[in-house]
Amino acid sequence: MPMIANSTYSSLAGSPANKRLFNLKYLNFGLLAAIISLGVFYLINISNLTVMGFVLLDLKSESTMLASEKLAKEEEVNRVRSYQALSDRTENLGMVAIGEVEYLAVSDAAVAMK
Repeated sequence: MPMIANSTYSSLAGSPANKRLFNLKYLNFGLLAAIISLGVFYLINISNLTVMGFVLLDLKSESTMLASEKLAKEEEVNRVRSYQALSDRTENLGMVAIGEVEYLAVSDAAVAMK
């Protein structure tokens, strides 16, 4: 009878329940590793998006500042090109305003040609 007891014990050790438990242990470890790696990946992406949000905010404020500076420069150009500014500068330089224009009459003489 002792042989039967040995065969029964050995058949229980290799039973499908033990093999399945062994496989579930690896499956659980794999799932845990996947969850941890996805969590780390998620945290890295959230951190990256946060940094990009701050950079975008800085760039938007810089863009607004540059747009207002551009408008100020355009106003300065318009002020310098205005008729009033031009007439003031011509008076300061001692220039005389244009009066009547006289044109030269060309005679029928030959003109040099290239």
